[in-house]
Amino acid sequence: MSKRYWPALLWGLSALTTPAGAGALLAPEGEGLLIVTTTFADANDAYDRRGRLIKTPPYHKFETQAYLEYGAAGWLTVAAEASAMDFHGSRGQASLAAPDAPRYSGLGLGALAGRVPITEVEGVFVSLQAGLRAASSHSAQTFLDMKERQQFDARLQFFRGFRLMDLDAFCDAQFGFRTAGQNGDEARIDLTAGLRPAPRFMVLAQSFTALSLSRSASGGVAAQKFQISGVYDIDATFSVQLGFVDAPMGVNSPAERGVISALWARF
Repeated sequence: MSKRYWPALLWGLSALTTPAGAGALLAPEGEGLLIVTTTFADANDAYDRRGRLIKTPPYHKFETQAYLEYGAAGWLTVAAEASAMDFHGSRGQASLAAPDAPRYSGLGLGALAGRVPITEVEGVFVSLQAGLRAASSHSAQTFLDMKERQQFDARLQFFRGFRLMDLDAFCDAQFGFRTAGQNGDEARIDLTAGLRPAPRFMVLAQSFTALSLSRSASGGVAAQKFQISGVYDIDATFSVQLGFVDAPMGVNSPAERGVISALWARF
């Protein structure tokens, strides 16, 4: 979720009309936001070491994630995440002697992080976030593309709000480092653009990229997903989100696509 840092964007977009400079990337002190997301995704193909699509045994995945942000102080936002998944793979054309098709149902990961403001330059707000991620079990670790059960994740975030065609808009860029990914340590690049065409409706276009920093005998790993979604504010407390996700390119990674939905609750 990195791809899971939408709350920071919500705080930032709401801050476009306020003078709270460094707070644009932080939850207001004493306030919080909970996002519960469900994702239905599948993949029938994968990208090989040259980035070409090839047929692979299909899989289907259902995942639920809960993400919480809370303004612990004016200078500190605490973020926590938990997930569960149901994964069903296929042996494809494998023989009866081959291992059973991959399958997992249970808890996914838990994560805890903190974010602090760094600076503001010409309307660009910069913050730093760092935290720990842990798989619930060795079985879950395999399906979470984690080389080890624990990971360290740190990222530098840049946020800029502006007006586009007289509408509130923003762009957000996150450049991160994560240990123990599928093929070792990873560079993470998450990009988001948002636009409010109506007071209660926000459109998000997002790109999530993971690049392995080491290479194996089959080459490195590069995974890129693009997501477009809409967020509708039911009232001052609740919002709903619906969108689509697709992997348009990659190296040694699945060509996954799916549908996401989410409920946002502010408190």
